[in-house]
Amino acid sequence: MGSCNSMSKTKNSIKPQISQSIDKREFPRTGLVKIKKRNNIGKVTSVHDLSFELTEPKFVISKLLNLGDQRIWASACILPGFDPHKEQDKKCQDFSLFACDGESIFLAEFDGHGPVGEKVVEFCGNIVQNEYNSAKLLYQANPPDFLTNITLKCDEELRKPSSGIDVTRSGSTEVLCLIHNNTIFSASVGDSRAVLATTCPPLRPPAPQAALNKDRQLLEEANKRRNSVVNPLIHSVQLTKDQKPEDPDELARIYKAGGRVQRLTDEHGNKIGPYRVWEMNANSPGLAMSRSIGDTIGSRLGVIASPITTVHHMSVGDDCFLIAASDGVWDVFENKDAVNFVEYYRNKCKRDITERPHVDKVSYENTCIAHLLCEEARIRWYAIVGEEDVLIDDISCVIIEFRSESVGITRESGVLPDANTQAMNPEEHNQLKRAPTTHEVQVRDPRRGSVVTDRIELE
Repeated sequence: MGSCNSMSKTKNSIKPQISQSIDKREFPRTGLVKIKKRNNIGKVTSVHDLSFELTEPKFVISKLLNLGDQRIWASACILPGFDPHKEQDKKCQDFSLFACDGESIFLAEFDGHGPVGEKVVEFCGNIVQNEYNSAKLLYQANPPDFLTNITLKCDEELRKPSSGIDVTRSGSTEVLCLIHNNTIFSASVGDSRAVLATTCPPLRPPAPQAALNKDRQLLEEANKRRNSVVNPLIHSVQLTKDQKPEDPDELARIYKAGGRVQRLTDEHGNKIGPYRVWEMNANSPGLAMSRSIGDTIGSRLGVIASPITTVHHMSVGDDCFLIAASDGVWDVFENKDAVNFVEYYRNKCKRDITERPHVDKVSYENTCIAHLLCEEARIRWYAIVGEEDVLIDDISCVIIEFRSESVGITRESGVLPDANTQAMNPEEHNQLKRAPTTHEVQVRDPRRGSVVTDRIELE
């Protein structure tokens, strides 16, 4: 798939009406955000309206898959991100796919970054698709090895001159899932994520729950405004492990390789955004993940392409569906909230579609559940844009439905309860070069950007 970098002209007269009703949620093709301007102590000094037209989906599909004697619905969507101000021409760097050979279902989710991230994800998508189609004996014999091998092959092939892609400062996250013999095998690199919805969570989850988003309060406010639906019978089980530089094992490997791990600071010295991987004596590359495909500049700093694999033995009849998504979704949805949203709408949505709906307003009546989840995520991004005046990220997901019927109960609206997981803080050595400020590096979104694109040396 090619890059998405076209933007429609914005009209100042745009006045979108976004439906807040749970049962009649609609998404117009225009947006309106109230941008807050703050002074140097963080006080809001002015608010102005910013209106814009939205990018259309790069890819939307809903298809019935035949897995043995099971009939399973799968859907996928990619929404290109964009600059609400129209000042930057943002390329779409997400890639999603799913496939079925009758004995297994395979899905892949890539989220690229850097100058040519869009080329990286398309290259990797082609490799994993071809490997799945041609390596049936391997995935049957050892599924985790199969997923590891094709991940490493993506990285190795990208680094070859024959790829025609410069991955010095470009790369991608990855989530791969293989559903075979009532088992979900998963592999991940970076912070894209796969989450299972089930009525019977396992005693030992395959992966730890992700640390709470640093913008928890912002998420709660957005969820409350969007009337988030809570179903106490549905549980979210994380299938992949987010790989962050501050995780103890990842941190030790990075320090051993000669890298440092620090957060950016703002002009007042306050820490901002995620922990990033830097060269010991330079403000580069600023990767917000400890594992990635590509990113050769990070390889010598302990950033690796080896995925973390997990295994989940399915509880037939209890496991409902799987969501694999880029951080365009997970930056504005917590696991439980995404699972509840999909559960509430999936059987209301249209199925068996091969192209995006050409409509003035997207709703469950005219599109699939993957598209609806991405549209909801984009609306929730408005809260971030209003507070921080940043770009809206690419948003993509794949949803595989194992159980067609909904878990029927009376649903109530509300803010999701707090999770118990807390983020870790690495020990930052006193002898390290001081953390760069947001004025000393170039990054589109210091809180969520995957990489610092320009290297600026400090005197």
